[in-house]
Amino acid sequence: MTTRAKHRPALIEAAARLFRRQGYAATGTNEILAESGAPRGSLYYYFPEGKEEIGAAALEAAGKTVTRTLTALAAETSSPADFVRAYLELLAGWLEQSGYRDGCPISTTLLETAPASQKIAAAGQSAFRHWQAVIEEVLTRHGWPEARRAGTANLILSVIEGALILARAAQSPEPLNAAAEELALILEH
Repeated sequence: MTTRAKHRPALIEAAARLFRRQGYAATGTNEILAESGAPRGSLYYYFPEGKEEIGAAALEAAGKTVTRTLTALAAETSSPADFVRAYLELLAGWLEQSGYRDGCPISTTLLETAPASQKIAAAGQSAFRHWQAVIEEVLTRHGWPEARRAGTANLILSVIEGALILARAAQSPEPLNAAAEELALILEH
């Protein structure tokens, strides 16, 4: 493995972890370096445009991770309602495991940077588009009306993101559990 291949992923993972835990503005580049274990100076070697460039890379990586998770759940579940329940159950577990410190790295970062950073906003928008596409595909496979697919997928994504924020603030899985059940009721009709 080359040095470039070794330290770049560690920097991206550290940035994503810190952004979802404490936000973009509260995370400094020295903190990203320390968390990653990468040598001093490597951040600007891999990301010459600085924090904004690593921010976009962190959102892109986090977005791909969630897309893979959603795609796997889509293949494993038997209905849109089961898909939503399974994903929200995963989120509740991850959130509890982190002591309610970890939120969505996409939303947390976008709330602080959009519209000021076009680079970060573009990475976040791309992630959301991919997630919505997976949800739309689940709806399509199960015969959801074509005219309602995009709107329903947008609603599901919006509810999930909002419930994640509410659960983190309440330090309780209840907002995620309630969202799962309400979305399931909508999707079963």
